[in-house]
This record gives sequence, structure tokens and C-alpha cells, in this order.
Amino acid sequence: MRSSPITPVLRARLDQDRYHNHRLGHWLPRDRTIIVAWVKQLMERVRTGEPQPLDPTLKALKNLVDHHPVLKPLSEDMFTEVPDIDPYNKDPEKNRELRSFKEMLHAFNALLTQGPQWNDVANKIGLIGCPFNAVLDWPMATASGYMFFLYPEVNACLKNMLDKWEDFLESPDSVEVLLPPDGWLGKGLLPMLTMGNMDGLKPATTYTFPQIYKCPNPNDPSTYGFKSWDLFFTRDFNDGMRRLPSPDSDSVIVHACESAPLQYPVSKVQLSDNFQGKNQCYSLTDMMDQNPLAQHFVGGTVYQAFLSCLSYHQWHAPVSGTIRECHVVAGTYYSQNLYQTFFGHWPDEPDPAAPTWSQPYIASVAARGLIFIEADNAAIGLVCFIAIGMTDTSGCEISVKPGQKVKKGDRMGTFRFGGSTHCLVFGPKVKLDWKGIPQKDSKYWPTSFSSPDQMPSFPVKSLLATVES
Repeated sequence: MRSSPITPVLRARLDQDRYHNHRLGHWLPRDRTIIVAWVKQLMERVRTGEPQPLDPTLKALKNLVDHHPVLKPLSEDMFTEVPDIDPYNKDPEKNRELRSFKEMLHAFNALLTQGPQWNDVANKIGLIGCPFNAVLDWPMATASGYMFFLYPEVNACLKNMLDKWEDFLESPDSVEVLLPPDGWLGKGLLPMLTMGNMDGLKPATTYTFPQIYKCPNPNDPSTYGFKSWDLFFTRDFNDGMRRLPSPDSDSVIVHACESAPLQYPVSKVQLSDNFQGKNQCYSLTDMMDQNPLAQHFVGGTVYQAFLSCLSYHQWHAPVSGTIRECHVVAGTYYSQNLYQTFFGHWPDEPDPAAPTWSQPYIASVAARGLIFIEADNAAIGLVCFIAIGMTDTSGCEISVKPGQKVKKGDRMGTFRFGGSTHCLVFGPKVKLDWKGIPQKDSKYWPTSFSSPDQMPSFPVKSLLATVES
């Protein structure tokens, strides 16, 4: 009989910490009861419907686990280690929404042929923007789940599964989740307009959806002419909707993504540091996949910001310059900071803004795209842009090549469903004035784990910072 690699001492700690919050960005509802209801609906459909053969990508994951002496017990224990205490036993029937690894596989199988929904119980407060992550909401927070989702072999299988999901999201069948009255272009339209009209600390604009975004058929409000979920998700802004400030000035750095700052830029970052735990330090060599260029940034500054599920998801050059290197890093999909698991040490109440605080950790381990840019302005020098895939990401798609010249604001790539955080890394000699985000002592920055998140989203290509020569 195979034994679990989780020691009895570690297992005993599962019941010592009652508090846990690990949902990332704002891609899942903050109200746990909404996720419970959504997963219960999904599992009822799976359990009562006609059994369906597993997709080949899921058969491969099952085969890997069944024949692995460590993964097999981990796959079983991550469902039984969820503590039977408040707030994890909120299900009135005292049942776990998901009971086993086998059920997880069949839940994933059902999700492979549906898009991210904005309807039913999910639309009470938002949406289930990351359906696979919703299924794993508690299992990935157990000791066994933490270990399971770090295994490279597991993540290779998950990548293949999510690539298969991307095939569906590119198909005409995926349009269904857009349709009014309950879809993204129905009940989801007003929240998307609120996000699209947000202008950082400036007053919001009042444009309509077709005025903000390029729509194949702006006269068709049911789909606006988008032929698939993927085309809708990677939509472009209309020309002139996101203008560059001082386009001819190489001293102006712009926002690379439509995003909200995670924390005030962190200076004096180290080549190697502890990216686990409460502080989640930035570790350059891990973030940059052991690239020797990481040495250039030691003592420098990291700016990180996250994208809402309602945001524009393409990336643009923050400076003018030449692409020195770029590549995609294979990484994890459902790993989280150890401190945010069941055996972490949260304050007395779960943090409603806590999803953002797992992102520095994810910058070192998640699937991500790296783009190194040699800026035309020598006072800026080498800059690293890191697009970080989070949870249900099907890929970071880089559209530039080494040696290519880019102008500030040029498109560099996009997230293929998912991906909701990014970093800009600057060298130690770059003197930055962060004019495009709130000042360090602003009320917008969270002051503690229990503080509400008031940070607005800032437009892509808008002013981020200026550099002193």
C-alpha cells in the first residue's frame, strides 16, 4: 500500500489554522458560497448525466498519477485533508463539493467543452472566470495539493489539457457564453463597461462597448460579431482609445498592460530571495528562469500589476528599444504561496483582497513569458517585462522576436485565456519617478491583509513613470 509523503506532524497542522484565502486577482467571486453553489451544480450535472469518456489529455494525467508512487497518494489526500471546520464546511449537506481525484477528472472533462460562464448563480456577484481553479479551490490549498501541483509532470499534463480547452474557446461553440441576457454581453456588459471606461485616478469616461473596442459587427449586440470566446477575449481597442503620453519622449515609461498596481514598486531586489512566506520577496533568478541577464537587475526595482477578468489582455512595449531576448517559461498552473494554504498563518479574518498577495510568489513559479528590451534611452537601459499566467491560462503568446525594434506602445503579445498579472523590472541605476500611480502614502494602497482593495485600473499605454537622465 502506498503511503502519503505528508508526515503526521504536517497533517496535524491542517486543523490549527482555520483561515484561508487564495483566490487570485478577482477572477473568482470573493464570496465562497457562490463558488460552492457553482461547483455543486457542476458536480450534480457530472454525477447524474451520461458518463462521458475522458479526453485524451485527462487520460494521460490519470495514467501518470496511477503509476506514480508519490502522486497517487497525494491525489487522494488533497481531497480528504480539507478541514471539517468553519469556514470550509459551509455546505449545508456537510458534503464536499468534490470528493475525489476521479471526480476532479470528470469535472475537468465537462469543463473542456464550455466557456467561462457569466450566468446562473455566478452572476449574483460576478462570474466564475476560472472554472478549473474553482473546482480546485480547496484541494489546492491542502498540504498534499500544494505538493501535487508543483510536480513538473503534472503541470505538463495540465498544459496539454488547457491547450485542448483553448481549442474549444477558439471554436464557434464557445460564443454561447457571450449571449444575452445572462452572458458576458448581457448581465456582464455593464461591469465590462465600467472597467473599460476606468482611467486610473482620473474621472471615468462614458463610452459604449463598440466605441471602446473593435467589434466585427457593432450593430449586433448579442455577439458584436465575435465568432468565438477567444476572439472576444483578445479584442483590440479602437484606434485612438488608448493614446500615448509624450510619444516622442524616451524619458516617459508607459503601462504595459491595462491593470491595477499590486503594491508600490519594490526596490533593492535580490538575485535570489525567499519568494515563499508572508513577505513573498522577489527572486530575480527564479523570475527570469535562471537567465544570466538577471544579474543586471540586482538592486533594481520591480513594478507588478494585475489584470481584471474584464480587462483588455494584450501587452504593449513600455519603452522604445530593441528586443534582446524573449521566450516562454513552462511553469505551474495551480500552485500558490505556502503561506496562503491551510497551514499558513492568516490574520483573524480572511482577507477580501488577499488574492493579490500571492502574485509575487507566482512571478517565480507560474507559466510566464519573458521579454528583455534594451531601451533607446541609456538612462533606462535593459528592461524585463514578465507576463505571468495564473490558474486557467492557456498560454502567454509572444509576438515579438529578438533583434526587433519596437516603439513605445507597440503590441508585444497577449494572454490566451487567463493570465492576470505582470511585472516590469528595472536596473539599479535607473532613477524612476512613479508619476502614473498613486503616491506611496496614498489611501489606495492596502495597509494590511484585512484592508479593502481600492486600487483602480490604469489604462494601457498611459503614463507609468518618468526617468531622470
